[in-house]
Amino acid sequence: MFRYLALLCLQLVLLSVDVLGSTQEKPRIKRASSVQQSPKLSVKHLALVLAEKHDDRNKAKESISILQRDSCTEIKSIGKPITHNTRWLNYGAWMKDPLGIMGTETIFTMEHFHSDAVQEFENMAKFKAGLPRKTYKLPYYWDGTGAVVYGPYLFFNRANTNYIVKYNLQTERVETQITLSGYLPRKNYYQWGGYSGVDLAVDEQGLWVLWGSTSNSRRLVASKIDVYKNVLIQTWSLNTEIMNAMGNAFVACGVIYCVDSYNSKSTTINFAYDTKTGKQRNPNIQFTNQYGYNSMVDYNPREKVLYAWDNKRQVTYSITFE
Repeated sequence: MFRYLALLCLQLVLLSVDVLGSTQEKPRIKRASSVQQSPKLSVKHLALVLAEKHDDRNKAKESISILQRDSCTEIKSIGKPITHNTRWLNYGAWMKDPLGIMGTETIFTMEHFHSDAVQEFENMAKFKAGLPRKTYKLPYYWDGTGAVVYGPYLFFNRANTNYIVKYNLQTERVETQITLSGYLPRKNYYQWGGYSGVDLAVDEQGLWVLWGSTSNSRRLVASKIDVYKNVLIQTWSLNTEIMNAMGNAFVACGVIYCVDSYNSKSTTINFAYDTKTGKQRNPNIQFTNQYGYNSMVDYNPREKVLYAWDNKRQVTYSITFE
């Protein structure tokens, strides 16, 4: 009975969302100097999926809340890195599902910048002990360290292509491939190399892809991805330094941040572009590459921290928002 009451409450909330409505924008490309309004994700769809999976109204509400950007602010400072584990390779990616559908404590690792094996760990203790719960063998190799888990899906750049693969971790099947038009594989990438030309990111607004475009003078381009229609819906050509001179980049609260260096122990976040206002600035935020080879930096909107892979070590950074 409580289950149906919870779902009824959710439906009433969702009905109010439908009544208010939201405008949809046609796909378009704008220069970074233009003010853009990011389209909203389908809160209704997400809520129904979570309510069905968790049978818990509170968890559904919690996961919906991380998509709301009204309370978001810009980053004021980044804390010193906290080291959680050490793996075998200098470069790789590690992450959690920020929606919690795959478990709020579940950790995924993708070692190397060119491989096809993904490991899943039940929690941090199992990760530190080196005891994976499951290993996925992907149908394609990936390029770079920019993959993300978002809900039940793994998004990654298929090796030596301009495709973003959407892989269902529950069914272990490819759902679709999203074409990144204008991207030339392995021609433009981060300072550290590693075929890192496509960098997926998740924030309170949803899924993004940051990529190097030769048509934008080798500077960074950011695109918003509709995870239900599986298309790019908005793109910003940014006035960053060239991607090959950039350490890494991530998105938080609709703001794109660039880290100046991947190997200098003391560096800065020297570029910030707010996609909501169209304003660009140099925030000059101190950032530490503790171990001198930071090949991955990603934001987790549920935990409000940065995840990074720095010279075999898996670290996180606390964030202070303004």
